[in-house]
Amino acid sequence: MANEEDRCTGHFWESRFKSQALLDERALLTCMAYVDLNPIRACMAKSLADSEYTSIKERIDANKTDLLPFGKGVNDLPYYLSSYIDMVDETGRVIRDDKAGYISQKLGSALTELELNPDTWLDELKGFKSIGYSAVGTVNQLKEYSQKTQRKWTLGLCLKPALE
Repeated sequence: MANEEDRCTGHFWESRFKSQALLDERALLTCMAYVDLNPIRACMAKSLADSEYTSIKERIDANKTDLLPFGKGVNDLPYYLSSYIDMVDETGRVIRDDKAGYISQKLGSALTELELNPDTWLDELKGFKSIGYSAVGTVNQLKEYSQKTQRKWTLGLCLKPALE
């Protein structure tokens, strides 16, 4: 019925959802920040703590969660939670003037602590959802991904090396 409604054939979700390979921790961080800032940009929340149904709110509220922990352990996300929260908060303050929602207007030093280049971070985050990207990572990681997936090349979001 839905395929008929949309005048398409094939699998039901075929054209509705796309995925991107996240090739390193920085690509994962970019994706997490993008998702955690969605309620802010959509004016559904004024702060991260008000952002219902996000992992960052769960972490801020210290709810028992099955989410991967932050830290420096082997099985942890390679950042500290406080740094991640600061970075997302500060990014949400300056993310985009053309979006209705934002937190405020200045960028903090959390980006430096996470070894992200403040000059390229916002551009990388803005480009994250671009249609057609199948992977996110540095040039070398995109090349390796192409080889592993037996492709001649990969259309992807190329992240700049940290603090270039």
